[in-house]
Parts: sequence; C-alpha cells; structure tokens
Amino acid sequence: MKIILLFSLLINISLGLVAKDPAPKKLCKSFNECITLAEKTDIHRKKISLYDEALVLVSDKDGISKKTKVNLLRANSLIREANGDTGYKGDLALKVTHKPEYKKAQYTKANTDLLIVQDHKAELSASELKLFEELQGMIESEK
Repeated sequence: MKIILLFSLLINISLGLVAKDPAPKKLCKSFNECITLAEKTDIHRKKISLYDEALVLVSDKDGISKKTKVNLLRANSLIREANGDTGYKGDLALKVTHKPEYKKAQYTKANTDLLIVQDHKAELSASELKLFEELQGMIESEK
C-alpha cells in the first residue's frame, strides 16, 4: 500500500514539473517597451506580435497619437509580410509565398488598422502620412 502511495506521489510530482504554465508569456511589460523592441527588429512577424501586445497594453496616458502610429506600423508590417517580405536581412533575401486566404486575411487586418488611422490622420507626421497613403494604395491594388 505504501508503495502505491509513493508511486502515485512521484507521478503527481513529475506531472507537475512537466505541465506547462497556462498563461502565455508576455513579449513585453509596457506599451513603450513593446514599441522599442519592435523598432529594433526587422522581422515582420515579430513586429506584428509586438505591435499586437502594445495595443493590448496601451493606456489613456500613452495618447491617441502613439496608438495611431502603432496601428499604422502594424498595418505596414502586415502588408509587407503578406506580400512575402519576411524582413530577414543577410546574405540571402528570404521571401515567401502565402496562400491567397492568408494574404486576404492579413490585408483585412491591415485595412482595419488603416481605418483606425484614417480617423486620426491629423496626428500623423509627414512621413507617416506618406506611408499611410502608400499602404492604402497597396490595399486598393489588391482588391
């Protein structure tokens, strides 16, 4: 009987050590940290994840202009990544081809971001406004 109890105790302990934490690990701790990390990488998928996290962590004190800028930058990364630009730099230019359904879904997300940006165009700088118009043109050409 003691052996069975000992065996079941060992199994419970080992399963507890192997079990994964149910809460997903956060990429960053604050809105500003997410933006800083996104600016340091060239990889579009990573940028998208960091911008997603930033938009979750945004607060009123961060201001509408920062949120608008993040929506614009996320739309940029979504469109570039959907078009096959991975962002990887180096000896090889890594390009990928996505299924049409994936590309359409990414463009839909980007269009949603651009609609948010459109409502706050006055908050954009000249270079950001130029990027906004370029991205809108890319979305229009896909339709």
